[in-house]
Amino acid sequence: MDFEITPNPSFIIGEFDSEDRTVSEALDKKEVNDQYFAIKWKDTLLELNYGMCITESVRDIVRMLDSIKKGESKFNMIFPSQAFCENWECKIFGKNITIKWLGREQYDDITVDSDLFTKEWLKLLHQFRVALIETGYSSNSLDDFYLLENIESYLP
Repeated sequence: MDFEITPNPSFIIGEFDSEDRTVSEALDKKEVNDQYFAIKWKDTLLELNYGMCITESVRDIVRMLDSIKKGESKFNMIFPSQAFCENWECKIFGKNITIKWLGREQYDDITVDSDLFTKEWLKLLHQFRVALIETGYSSNSLDDFYLLENIESYLP
């Protein structure tokens, strides 16, 4: 498999903070910044920090999954974080998605089944949702919690 996400099975958020208003704010904790997950890109295993690499991208990941679900033929996925500021050019052909990592010539393009690609990202979003709920967060406390409430709708 050319693309796989391996979440940290011990992922925790830390303490509930009533001042948090967004998913990204709720995930912006010291405990989150001390944890890592992995993305397999062809033969390369990238270890990424949850806090500095991905928590600011939840909204963008959901937009990417929405683009895949709608069958958009071409779109970009931009990870806006401080440590993982990356841009992927995504093209859908039938049931496959081809991803070109712009600005990183050392990473070859990958082509994977779009359903598999979606399921890999859903593992990470599901982990966020469960951890947020276990910490006491909900749609009553976070304005954009709705982004994580219906992620199963992206399942093929």
